[in-house]
Amino acid sequence: MKPVITRRFTMRILRISLVIVKNENKVLLGLCKRGFNKDKYCVPGGVLQPKEDLQSCAIKNPKEQCGITIEKLEKVGKIEVKFAGVQELLQFHIFMSDSYSGDIKETKEMTPEWFPLSDVPYDKMWQDMTVWLPHVLKGKKVKAFFIYQNEELIYQDLTTEANFGPRTSSSVAIV
Repeated sequence: MKPVITRRFTMRILRISLVIVKNENKVLLGLCKRGFNKDKYCVPGGVLQPKEDLQSCAIKNPKEQCGITIEKLEKVGKIEVKFAGVQELLQFHIFMSDSYSGDIKETKEMTPEWFPLSDVPYDKMWQDMTVWLPHVLKGKKVKAFFIYQNEELIYQDLTTEANFGPRTSSSVAIV
């Protein structure tokens, strides 16, 4: 975890790999059983450990959380999330895979389940996922920045593959 020096304070960056696993017209989501994401649907993923790279982390976590072995990855995005009043930035590196082996199984972390792309339970996810995940599921790459006040999303800035580059007028303050 590398600190970022700003004018007034040091912010810790927590680097996290997430893997969106697709199987034809379905996506793998897990209902988290504990921790920060308890009772929310998420994609498999986890925090990078010291000396671990993003891809190794992305391959390791679906095996530990869902019982499947990822065979091929494609990087499809980077999402940054900040909680107001917390001196930590969550930096999510998003990968996509449709190449895996094994069958999903419940673990102590989550209860995995395949959802049709037309029936993703967005109402049971963090609000930022409802913004960026549909774009990734349609094959677009994303970059985004979100700010939460407690569990309420108060700011979003999303850039998709069609307009990658410097962030422009896609910023939206949510009231």
